[in-house]
This record gives sequence, structure tokens and C-alpha cells, in this order.
Amino acid sequence: MPIDDAGWLVAGLALCAAGIWLIRWASRNNMASEIKDAAVSATMSAIAKRGRPDIPDNVKARMSEFEAAQGVTGKAKTVASYAVRNSLSQVFGVLGFILLMAGLVTAAIGVFGT
Repeated sequence: MPIDDAGWLVAGLALCAAGIWLIRWASRNNMASEIKDAAVSATMSAIAKRGRPDIPDNVKARMSEFEAAQGVTGKAKTVASYAVRNSLSQVFGVLGFILLMAGLVTAAIGVFGT
């Protein structure tokens, strides 16, 4: 049974929503963007206070989590979890972009007909 135009449009919008969700998750868990945000925040606080910059809260949380880990193995597991999360964010960011583009094409098929 063929999919009608409304089905293509709904499928395209669902793919777009899934792609946007993956891109947002990837941007929240990307270490490069967190480092950039922390540097910008520290710079702005140093300029505003004309002194030593404050460490941003998200960096403090990561540092305290790392320091709370028991032993070298615990610290290594903490760093490894950050590395895995960063790698997954890279993969999911690309996958989200692909899903977004596929959703746009599918929605265009639904709008302009088959």
C-alpha cells in the first residue's frame, strides 16, 4: 500500500524532529563547545570584574566529579566516560544532520507530491 502525501509529510516532520533532537543532544555533550563556553564565560567575568576570572560552574562540577573519584582507576573511568560521551556526541551530531536533511527531502516529497 503506497504512502499518500500526508504520510510523506508526517514522516518528514518526524525525521526532522529526530534530527534536531540529536543535534541538540550532541551540542550539549560536546567537549569542544563546553571548553569554548567556559573560556568565553571566564573571559567575560574577568573583564567585568577587572581581575582574576571565576571558574564556570559546569567546569567546577566536572573537576569536583574527577577529584571525588577514588584512586587512579576511578579517575581514569571518569575521563574515559567524558571521552566516550564526546565521541558519541560527534557521531550523533552527524547522524542528526543526516536525519534532518532526509526529513526535509521527505517532507518536500509530501508537499510537492510523488
